[in-house]
Amino acid sequence: MRDRHQFVLSYLEKYDEASVQELSTLLNVSVETIRRDLNQMAKNNLLHRTHGGAVSNKNRDVGRSFQVRQRINSDAKKSIAENAVEHFFEGAVIALDASSSSWNFAQLLPDVPCTIITGSMHNIRALSTKPCIEIVSTGGIYSSKYDSFYGSLSTHLLSRFNIDMAICSCTGIYDGIIWESNEMNAVFKRKMLSVSKKVFLLADKSKFGRKDLIKLCDFSEVDTLFTDYQPEQDIIEYCLQNNIEITL
Repeated sequence: MRDRHQFVLSYLEKYDEASVQELSTLLNVSVETIRRDLNQMAKNNLLHRTHGGAVSNKNRDVGRSFQVRQRINSDAKKSIAENAVEHFFEGAVIALDASSSSWNFAQLLPDVPCTIITGSMHNIRALSTKPCIEIVSTGGIYSSKYDSFYGSLSTHLLSRFNIDMAICSCTGIYDGIIWESNEMNAVFKRKMLSVSKKVFLLADKSKFGRKDLIKLCDFSEVDTLFTDYQPEQDIIEYCLQNNIEITL
């Protein structure tokens, strides 16, 4: 147990945060064992427990960094993004959030004339080798954790564009609500959704049935749900009632 605890602390020192699932895989023990370890370490004030994992005590922003999100369910996210890219059309104006799902979308976009609006440096780098794509950076206050820009400058710029589609992800879908883990991402996404003609939500299986800290929006604001998971019947019925298309 002591060796596991030391490994977890060393891992958090390097990456700031970790999920139960990735620690279970790295340590080759059950997720139940990891949960008990993290709960005990949190009681001893060695780390800060979050829904689904833990963060270092030096970092109380419970939103996961891009590097952590990028490692989780990466194959599923790529497959989901492939389906979303099929809705791309030449000349589209597309807003991308700073999620790893949007990054997968940006990587898969063909080098065809369109405009991408984003605050994410990861998205900008993914698109920088595609000369036919016009990239608009929102600017604003830079977050090194998310490698993206936020704040009033970012949201003000979004409102000046005629956006065809918003590509975004979330941390949870629960009880008819889309959830987020931190206010910076939530403010940017809310503005992005409000000024876009179509809202495309990219969500892998881990997002369903999960509630987080901040209500992003009602699920009914989504036009198309892209996922790798056959939703439960209540989700299917909700989507039917609110004209939300489900794409698997």
